[in-house]
Amino acid sequence: MALATAFSASSASAYDFSNYNSNFSASDYREALNMGLKFYGGQRCGDNHNWMLVDNDKVTKKYCHTKDGQGSVNGGGNGSYDLTGGWHDCGDHIKVATTMGYAAISLLVAYDVWPEAFQDNYDEAYGAPNRVPDVLDEAKIATDYFMKCFLDNGKTFVYYVGAEGDHNRWMTSSVQSSESVENGGDPRPVWTTNSLGGPQAANYASALALMAKHYPDAEYRSKCAEYAKIAYAYAKDHKDKNVTIPIFYPSLNEEWTDELSLAAILLYNLTDDATYKTEAIGYLQGKWESNSPLAWDTESDYAYYYIVKADPNASNGQGGNIANFLRKNVYGLHLETAKADNNGFPYYKSRWGTNKLALGGAAAAALYSKLVADGVLTSSEDLKLADNFNQRIVDYVLGNNEFNHTFLHGYKGDFTFRIHHRNAMGRNDNPPTKTKNEADFMFASGGVIGGPSNPGVFQNIIEGGSSYTETEGGCDYNAPFIVAIANIVATLDPVPVTGVKNADASKFNVYPTVCDDYVVVEPLEVAYDGDGIINVVSTTGQTLLSARTNGAVPVVLPTSGLPRGIYVVNINFEGGKKSYKIIKQ
Repeated sequence: MALATAFSASSASAYDFSNYNSNFSASDYREALNMGLKFYGGQRCGDNHNWMLVDNDKVTKKYCHTKDGQGSVNGGGNGSYDLTGGWHDCGDHIKVATTMGYAAISLLVAYDVWPEAFQDNYDEAYGAPNRVPDVLDEAKIATDYFMKCFLDNGKTFVYYVGAEGDHNRWMTSSVQSSESVENGGDPRPVWTTNSLGGPQAANYASALALMAKHYPDAEYRSKCAEYAKIAYAYAKDHKDKNVTIPIFYPSLNEEWTDELSLAAILLYNLTDDATYKTEAIGYLQGKWESNSPLAWDTESDYAYYYIVKADPNASNGQGGNIANFLRKNVYGLHLETAKADNNGFPYYKSRWGTNKLALGGAAAAALYSKLVADGVLTSSEDLKLADNFNQRIVDYVLGNNEFNHTFLHGYKGDFTFRIHHRNAMGRNDNPPTKTKNEADFMFASGGVIGGPSNPGVFQNIIEGGSSYTETEGGCDYNAPFIVAIANIVATLDPVPVTGVKNADASKFNVYPTVCDDYVVVEPLEVAYDGDGIINVVSTTGQTLLSARTNGAVPVVLPTSGLPRGIYVVNINFEGGKKSYKIIKQ
């Protein structure tokens, strides 16, 4: 069954992002964020309460692959390791360092930058709220596994669990666990190295460093910090040695500086050890902008964001300002590529999904906008373009596209577009291709579907044809979606921050974030002596309104005279500075 929609351009003019307006509400974005996040619960391996197994009445064992680590190691004798847990790679059930690391980083970056976007609706087993943001509950499945992957006191790195046979059977991960080893059953083969995989280990270090900053339990934070350093040490020793996965990931981008740089700057943020900062900037010496959207093999924009936040004037040593690299990626690469399409959708050259790459560009735009909103950078660019691009790409995935159907699988009950995902379909009978391409899905997975190969072209099948290009989904597909949509939800539907807060994170409440006649600055914790100064600043750095705080008394700033656009509310007080983005409509 194939669905192809013809698309003809109505105009040759460039897409106008300056006038983009969304038809989605705050509650729509909230629903999409929560759905896209819970998708990771359907990627869980081991006995970690995979909700697609627990809620499936066709399986009796509500877990899978509980003997990972006890199978053959590198094609030889069996191991005696505990390598259970983690996330499945895509709609299959292998576990791959390359994609799992990038996905975990993305979830944790989203929380680190926009914590007010994330609710606490459930615990690790989808029970009652546990005072841990759901994004941390989901990411902890990955970081728990990452710490198991450094063997022999950190000298050996586990980069892959599974084998090609996993793809030979179409069934849930629970039932597949009982198949033969050749068909993906227990105990699965394990692949380790003591000389390769530096960039992949660096990704584990980055995720662990972020979790060490935010997870509420102090003991767990300490353990994550310890393993972040172990992972980074391994990465440094093998920094330019990528590891490949035959069949599934046979070749990788040979560049390694982005992964190492990101890990180093996140460790600097965690430890305050300036050595890490020096190393982070050092890895980028002589390196120019990535010219690629965020993806599992290109994480430059994450590194740029955190380096610039730590040092806005950081340079690559040849006159290249790192902040400018991020700006050029957003305004030169992503926006210009998207303007060429009548739907404002950038088509990057890739075999594996246009949506996830477009979302990678959207996430970069959101991060650049955040740096300006926080007062880290001033920009001569129209920040509205970056924000509207971010929102446009998210909206495209949610269904505001030439097909009028969502690419977030099952969103608003729309299953029109299919996703290559065994647990989401919920069947165990290993159906033939034709049946597979016509079968119903048991679960609205919330997975981001690969996307159209060209404007108006989408072959809606999950096996055969262009299925791997267009209907694939996995942990790295949802990763940039969570970052891009978190920026939107944090503005339209912010919630009180739970978990470990950054210093001074709750001193002020600034509302409404989308304003017309006024904005209120409400001190929540007056933890300083004397008055503070409030400035409302344009994206070009011009101060347009000023006022003083007065103890715990809310301050009302009149905004009726401001033009429509994006502004930053800077609050300077003794001992610190806080910045908040507002939108004048």
